[in-house]
Amino acid sequence: MTTRIVLVRHGETEFNADGRLQGQLDIPLSSVGIAQAEAVAPVIAGMDPVAIVSSPLVRARVTAETIGRAAGLEVGFDDRLKEVDVGQWAGETVPALHRNDPHYTHLMASGEDFRRSDGETTAEVAERVTAAVRDAVDEQKNQTVCLVAHGFALRAAVVWLLGGGYPEFLRFGGLGNCSWTVLDRIGSGEADRRGMDDRWRLRTYNATVL
Repeated sequence: MTTRIVLVRHGETEFNADGRLQGQLDIPLSSVGIAQAEAVAPVIAGMDPVAIVSSPLVRARVTAETIGRAAGLEVGFDDRLKEVDVGQWAGETVPALHRNDPHYTHLMASGEDFRRSDGETTAEVAERVTAAVRDAVDEQKNQTVCLVAHGFALRAAVVWLLGGGYPEFLRFGGLGNCSWTVLDRIGSGEADRRGMDDRWRLRTYNATVL
């Protein structure tokens, strides 16, 4: 049997529109983001999730609750689904960081994972988000579960679940606002019958309505 995980990034915020790093700042959805959430909600509801779990940050929470209304489900919350902590870089734009912080430019060009200011590394984010995904699989075996979170965090989780690391993370494109990504977790019996050595399968990546 198969458990399906639907990963949804939150709708747009003013920080997204301005190109500012949000990290774990609690930035609300913009009017565009609200419209995106309302547009994607029936699509996700049509996938028949039995549970919706969200990052508690307001931009994810409002997106998840919009989906929940369409699906007739209450939303649960998990702190492990928060966005990457970018520390003192929160609120900055990438051009400003390149201009004002030579160390940032060096880190970005290194091709190696790194700590974002006094925040987190990619691997640290991937570890906590994949743990949340695996718990969702264990709690809702052979069902569909929707997790609503953030672009960096979800991209890291997808790459790590598929057996990759930071080099592969750099090769995956970023996730659009209110995009959905679908992963299947194949049950052990079916995996053995099919000769599968990795039971995670990527079905959809970065699909959007608007």
